[in-house]
Amino acid sequence: MSNVMTQNAPASPMKAAVAKIISRSEPGTSGFGTTIREALKRVSDVIAPVWPLRDYVAVNPYAGLSANSFLEARSLLQSFSDCETLMGIEYYRDAYREGRFTADDIAESMKELAEQQITTSLDAQDTCDLLAQNSNSENPGIREQKVQPRLRTIAEIATTSHSIDWSEAIRDEVSKHCAAHYDEGESVWASPVAHLSLYQAWRTVAPHDRNIEILGLRGIRQFIAKLPAMPETAITELLTRLNVPQPLWSSFLLCQAFSIPGWSAWTKYQTNWKGNAPVSNDSFSENDLVGLLAIRLAYDVALAESESIEIDLSGLVDKNWPAGIGRTNGNEEAVVRLVLLRASEIAFRNNLLDSMCEKPFSPHHETSDLASPPQRKLAQMVFCIDVRSERIRRQLESLSDQIDTLGFAGFFGMPIQSVSIGQTTGDAHVPVLIKPKFKLHEGLPHQEHEPSVISKRKQTRTWRQTWNEYSTSGIGCFSFVESTGLLYGWKLASRAFGKAGSNDHRYDAVPDHERDQLGPTLRGLNHQGITLTQQADLAESILRNMGLTEDFASLVVFCGHASQTDNNPLAAGLDCGACGGHSGEPNARLAAMLLNQHSIRTILANRGIMIPDDTLFVAGLHNTATDSITFFHADDVPESHRDHVQQLTEIADNASEQTRLERLPIVASDTVEKLIQRAGDWSEVRPEWALAGNAAFIVAPRSLTRDVNLDGRSFLHSYDWQQDPEGKVLESIMTAPMVVAHWINMQYYASTVDNAHFGSGCKTVHNVVGRFGILSGNGGDLMTGLPWQSVHTGSAYQHAPMRLQVIIAAPLESIDRVLQKHLPVAELVEGGWLHLVAIHDGMSYQRAPSGDWSAMPSAMPSACNTVN
Repeated sequence: MSNVMTQNAPASPMKAAVAKIISRSEPGTSGFGTTIREALKRVSDVIAPVWPLRDYVAVNPYAGLSANSFLEARSLLQSFSDCETLMGIEYYRDAYREGRFTADDIAESMKELAEQQITTSLDAQDTCDLLAQNSNSENPGIREQKVQPRLRTIAEIATTSHSIDWSEAIRDEVSKHCAAHYDEGESVWASPVAHLSLYQAWRTVAPHDRNIEILGLRGIRQFIAKLPAMPETAITELLTRLNVPQPLWSSFLLCQAFSIPGWSAWTKYQTNWKGNAPVSNDSFSENDLVGLLAIRLAYDVALAESESIEIDLSGLVDKNWPAGIGRTNGNEEAVVRLVLLRASEIAFRNNLLDSMCEKPFSPHHETSDLASPPQRKLAQMVFCIDVRSERIRRQLESLSDQIDTLGFAGFFGMPIQSVSIGQTTGDAHVPVLIKPKFKLHEGLPHQEHEPSVISKRKQTRTWRQTWNEYSTSGIGCFSFVESTGLLYGWKLASRAFGKAGSNDHRYDAVPDHERDQLGPTLRGLNHQGITLTQQADLAESILRNMGLTEDFASLVVFCGHASQTDNNPLAAGLDCGACGGHSGEPNARLAAMLLNQHSIRTILANRGIMIPDDTLFVAGLHNTATDSITFFHADDVPESHRDHVQQLTEIADNASEQTRLERLPIVASDTVEKLIQRAGDWSEVRPEWALAGNAAFIVAPRSLTRDVNLDGRSFLHSYDWQQDPEGKVLESIMTAPMVVAHWINMQYYASTVDNAHFGSGCKTVHNVVGRFGILSGNGGDLMTGLPWQSVHTGSAYQHAPMRLQVIIAAPLESIDRVLQKHLPVAELVEGGWLHLVAIHDGMSYQRAPSGDWSAMPSAMPSACNTVN
């Protein structure tokens, strides 16, 4: 690519040509699309969304590139951005010296990649020598790298020859308009054009804004005023004025989008995911992502014409760029780094499989998690598959052989929108890829008390809102501090030392003696079309998908999870991802309520699931910050089960204490008391490590992992293939929980490898914008991924970036059937986005990207022969 500094007169509007281009429908030849709608669709497909703070969940930023291989995606990203997808050699040099992988792992990695035609001139010994060198030395032996052509925005080009950083200036300008347009009540003055689309709002307001014109972008207001009314038309005209060849339109627009990746992600959410569920938006005029692209491109074209910048991209078309970009584009260093990434993954995989098969083996551990024991179990506790559940599950089982634990998606198959008492709408407690099917209303056992509680709650919240608005207003903030500052001294000190207690307003106006009773009710389900039969369908689905259809314990506990933190805009990211960034409490309580109903048990009995009359379903909540477990309605259980609940509570308390002791070194706390205080300390940037370290997803009976210390790094989903002859349960696991785990894994991976592009920077300078997102400081792009403090201790990486290792205990043909049926899932395996191992007939098999299975070097020991 070249940019020629010549006089370039502004082009006149070409409405006829623009209309012709928009109306064309024939496919492009480069694979990236040549019509404007093809180009815009391609851009939209590549951009991953970001959810608002109240529903913040981990998102795979590479999701739109998963049809390409892992290395091809890197080349494509670097054709229009500075994004990185591989850690530097220095990181792997440290890991190698610490013994986290060996020369044998490097050799195996090279062998695997060579089978995919990915090679380097270095052999395993050369690579080991490279890692043994001093960190400040160069990397001899690696061939000189080819420079890959890279598209750049006009702002980037202009910045190289001007004192003004035009990239930053335009980013701030776009951010200012987006923040005002999407504000949800943070600003005192609401935008008067918020009812319009983003593009129309900007086109209305920007011609009156002199800010960027004062910086030196001459004539920008008149330029904006003359733009076409429709963003799609404007983009076509602007691309034509820049002389961007049609085959490069999507790539050039991706370059624009990745110059403001945060707002691109937000407008993608606005366009396709409003209401926390996928929606279709085929209208380009109302598509805010298209509008954002038009806005960003307009500033570039205005700058090009103001500064007489002309670009010539015709040479890239001749090279069939970017379709002609190979996996490495001649970049041998990238291949070496990929070799080292794979070596670290192989080492982890081998250690994981070894630990699973070297564990002490009890003969009564049969294939099923729920095999009939010599005597009836006290409790079967169902936890979310979240990696944070692994430690507490292991401690519970180690303290009592009367407890079995299972892993299941944390929304427990309950597709609900949880509505607080007195409200008409609520939060979606389902994975973000699923739409809630009904509302679950919160209430009190004594319904006649609710009107009084609702009335008092409204008064309390109105006064709180008024007080907050006054204390933060331009008029009241100074007098507020001067007059009441001292009165807040104790409160400030309490919050600083984590002693302030919960800041949750859920119990506003609810009497203390009724707080434990506040919870979901079954009221209104019939009015929403959720009949008794459909409720029984939900209950049956839970049990069959868990494999829990017989040998029920005295207690069956659905244990949701949530975190506890203070002064943390990204708090939802610590809660249950399967519940859309919310607590799993209402889901667990609903599941228990349904399965305790005699009428539903009767229906289930007719369907072959016989639940004993003396089995009680209980709901619980695992606080992942403090590792405490709370059981709901513990005081209201039948007399026949009170001793059982008391016994389980004592075991759970001991397990919580043991889990906290195990976590002390990880969170750098000296005592358990300090660990617990972190959850209430408003200055704590690391209240917990959440899912940092996640690296594996294991789909198998608990017998395969019981008594194994998985170090809180594995998602654990219970599954017994012998209870799933048609493979329907396996299909649901591989197409839903496995994909969610992959998303989480890739979010942590990307935020570690390239925090500047895919993370959210330093937590200590975050500012909330519009109540829906965060900025770093007082401007710049919207932040999307994880903050640095979520993946790094300050001196070392807490998260080891590696692609998800999936281990499934099932016949190979069952796994293959799912992959053949679901192409997007197959692409994750074939493109190297995750790795797949199957365990069957006492052997472990690895699936290559080509689709071939190969037996791994050694057979699984006797403990694993139960999985057959």
